[in-house]
Amino acid sequence: MIPLLTLFLAVAPLQPVNETAYSALIHANHGKVLVVNFWATWCGGCREEMPSLVALSNRDAAKGVKLLLISADETADEPKARAFMDSMHAAGPLYIKAASNDDAFIRAVDAKWSGTLPSTFVYDRNGKLVQSFTGIVDVKALEDVIKRL
Repeated sequence: MIPLLTLFLAVAPLQPVNETAYSALIHANHGKVLVVNFWATWCGGCREEMPSLVALSNRDAAKGVKLLLISADETADEPKARAFMDSMHAAGPLYIKAASNDDAFIRAVDAKWSGTLPSTFVYDRNGKLVQSFTGIVDVKALEDVIKRL
């Protein structure tokens, strides 16, 4: 028998996020070390790093570390993105970029970011961006940043 919560998580859609919603997500997680990862199903590096990110999140959640996973897939590909997250056993809620202007969304995340995937951003407990990683994140370096916070 499949637990009801597991069944619900397996079919829960990814929540759309635009520039305004992104800012609200950062604010809503005040008091936590926030790790935000942008990924896509078509991105080999994203798929490669995901198991390590999910494991880190599961291990450090009790320490006040929260992982937000935001898919950069097209909204039409949301079922494929959701299926990948389900296969990773990623805790939710999970998100998908739903910006009408990609450049404005990228600038809202970090004016220095080019939009390259995968990319990971670390915020301190006050919601201040303290570190960004472009490309496959070095998990050891990510852990070092988290420990300092």
